[in-house]
Amino acid sequence: MKERLPLVISVLGSIVLAACGGGGGGSSPAVQTAAPATSASAPAASPTPVVAGEALPSLAAPQAGSTAASGNGFEGIWTESSTSRMTALVDPANNVSYMSGLFTVVTSTSFGTATTAAPNWTSTSGFETISSVRYPATSGSGTFTAKQTLTGSYVADSKTMNLSLNYDPANALAVTQSSVTGTWAQSRTTLTVDDAGDFTGNILGCGVTGTLALTTPGSNKNLYTMTASGTTSTCALASGVTYTGNAAITFLPVSGSTTLYKRSIIYLIKATDNLVIAYGQLTKQ
Repeated sequence: MKERLPLVISVLGSIVLAACGGGGGGSSPAVQTAAPATSASAPAASPTPVVAGEALPSLAAPQAGSTAASGNGFEGIWTESSTSRMTALVDPANNVSYMSGLFTVVTSTSFGTATTAAPNWTSTSGFETISSVRYPATSGSGTFTAKQTLTGSYVADSKTMNLSLNYDPANALAVTQSSVTGTWAQSRTTLTVDDAGDFTGNILGCGVTGTLALTTPGSNKNLYTMTASGTTSTCALASGVTYTGNAAITFLPVSGSTTLYKRSIIYLIKATDNLVIAYGQLTKQ
């Protein structure tokens, strides 16, 4: 059985590259600049562009209070980086959401819940959208190694979907509520977040207001709950409807560097009736 499902699809930049790579050092910013000229009489060299970014946080030495340091081993950010790429977000209550695609094109999204009895996990409910059609997700189960790997499968559209995910280095990042303060944007989506987590802006041109708050208040775990409401009745993200879901800070490689990364916010939200979904990956402006 299938149902037609309108989607609000954000135009994304390199979403499948979020938090690629492993290990890395701490998150102290590392800025590369041009070296000074060695001789005043030498011809002036062409300026070397400044490459700014930070190293990936290290799962081997996670920052104090981070999900990797204090989480339950199943919650957090899980990613797959191959021809078929996926980013999954799991909150402490085992609500699971993910987006999957090829290169920079998202081809499916999924929402559900799971139970765990280490090393096993089992899905208890959920659905997947494929090409704007919603299918029940059933028979989901597999195994996980806490804070390392998650594998398994489920059935949607009468097809078996296989999972092979790795615990992402962004789980080793300790955050606060103010870590998301500022303006974040990508294409036609711009959100400006204040120190309390309240935001205004637009998603694909639809005006929105909402909150981006730590899922575990007072913690340093890198997982946020995003709640948004539209401000226009005629937009795809309409007023009078609340959209909720998970969000997290992830990392994108910095162009021109093999060691530096920039922060982004990845989010996946839906209406209560599951009829509208919005997702995106926004970088700090």
